[in-house]
Amino acid sequence: MLTILLSWIYISILCTLIGAGVLGFVRKTKFSWIHYIMAGITAITVYVEFFSIFARIGALAHGIMLLAALSAGYYRRKELSRLLKEGRAAACSWEGFFYFCFILLIAFFTSRGEFHTDTNIYHAAAIRLYEEYGVLKGAGNLQLHYAYNSSYLAFASVFSLNWLFGRSLHTTTGLLEVIMCLYAFHGLKEFKRHESHLADMMRIGILFYTLVNITRSMSPATDYAVMFFAFYIMTAWCDNIERKTTGTAEYALLAVAGVFVATMKFSSCLLVLLAVYPAAVLVKEKKWKEIAVYIACGCVVLLPFFIRNYLISGWLLYPFDGIDLFNPVWKVPEEYLLVDAGQIKVWGRCLYDIAKIDLPVTQWFPIWWEHQFRYEQMFLGAVVLAAVLQGIVLLVKLAQKQRISFPLAALHLAIWGNLAVWFFMAPFIRYGLAFLFAVIMMAVGECISIRRKGFISIVTGGLLFCILVSVSPYWDQYITDAGVFVKHTLREPYYILQKDYDGGNMESREINGNRIYVSIEGEVNSYHVFPGTCYEHMLERSTLIGDEIRDGFRAK
Repeated sequence: MLTILLSWIYISILCTLIGAGVLGFVRKTKFSWIHYIMAGITAITVYVEFFSIFARIGALAHGIMLLAALSAGYYRRKELSRLLKEGRAAACSWEGFFYFCFILLIAFFTSRGEFHTDTNIYHAAAIRLYEEYGVLKGAGNLQLHYAYNSSYLAFASVFSLNWLFGRSLHTTTGLLEVIMCLYAFHGLKEFKRHESHLADMMRIGILFYTLVNITRSMSPATDYAVMFFAFYIMTAWCDNIERKTTGTAEYALLAVAGVFVATMKFSSCLLVLLAVYPAAVLVKEKKWKEIAVYIACGCVVLLPFFIRNYLISGWLLYPFDGIDLFNPVWKVPEEYLLVDAGQIKVWGRCLYDIAKIDLPVTQWFPIWWEHQFRYEQMFLGAVVLAAVLQGIVLLVKLAQKQRISFPLAALHLAIWGNLAVWFFMAPFIRYGLAFLFAVIMMAVGECISIRRKGFISIVTGGLLFCILVSVSPYWDQYITDAGVFVKHTLREPYYILQKDYDGGNMESREINGNRIYVSIEGEVNSYHVFPGTCYEHMLERSTLIGDEIRDGFRAK
């Protein structure tokens, strides 16, 4: 726990400094601490992605980042001094004491427990790839999961610090939980003063989502990072609406953050629909220079992601065969890509047989539904009830002749667009959990913020009660899990150092005199030996491009 706390302090300082510098360069206005730190995470991730194209992520990459942070701190010293004064005032209060206790709690969960299944399959190994090679041509041929190329693993790799300590830190997911929960708590303390509770309910959604994943806080799992960033964007967007923000900068920067989320996991790409609102306003006001700046920001975020996709898999977007522009020697064959994409779909639909990929929704939906736990079914029922409540609230607003908020409409469009992609592509609940929560929280927030009376009050009140009852088993499940987790792990010796990655049972194979590792028991691709694969059949159908591993892999 001690190393985790020190790691969080260090990462937070660097992210805040770099975020302040980046936002100061883009827009000369004051921002909240949460905006600086999230902008810093984005900027550092994009930097690491660019750097990894040319070299491995080690001391040099970290040193350049540190120099950039110090330069940004000097450049924005006045603004950072203001933040420091505000932070000191909050820390020296009962509120600060509560935050400190909460941080210790998350540090406990981040120090021990079980790793996410995908962390053992490829997250940890992909981080090692960053550290050893930066990028490895055709790595997707060795194991298709490497080709998924989530940008979050770039951020995790630069703060792994294996080059310094001789072992990898994996504290970034726990830090995201801390940042997002402090953001939620800080906003909720003014709940009674708020006329509208849209953002407040989204903040409560952040706390619920943290509870769902708290027992796996030490996993650098891409799903968790994507959902936390999506929650941040949606909550900050609601906050802008309630503050009646008139400028477009705050909205446009959140739209750029939506582009960044797409590089974490492309299935959440429709968050970019948020850009509809600031783009329409800027075009109407003919602010072409600002439009160019924000487009450039989006391109800078996307460029290293696309380059790495090309180098790792030979495809612009893996595993999507709709854009087939390149044919390098290391390209993952199309038949492998189609099988991988099909497996994602059928596993998400609980069919587990790629031969069933073309089943119509009317046939696979009942199978998928029966495979959900009862508390998950009730949660999904709450989402449906919330959608009905949203429709009623919209009718009430129209009846009261309230103007429909353009930015709120854009947010609903982005949420429902992402849910449509989630449902028809791979409806694992964890893949779309932030958007499912958002439907519930926004419906409740809008409902309690409007004037209701008579029959409408009875109907909406009944729906609110039913939603509460339907969601209760979901959070009860995870509260129980967290309690059992604490009971079983309290005596584990991880109060100084964090639990290390699982080792896995690996055997070595030779290709052209180079040692490659393969798992011989279970799907555990060890961080500790590299390069490796969980699947011997993938290794058997691949070979090296040249004489050395750094030359990359190609299909036989």
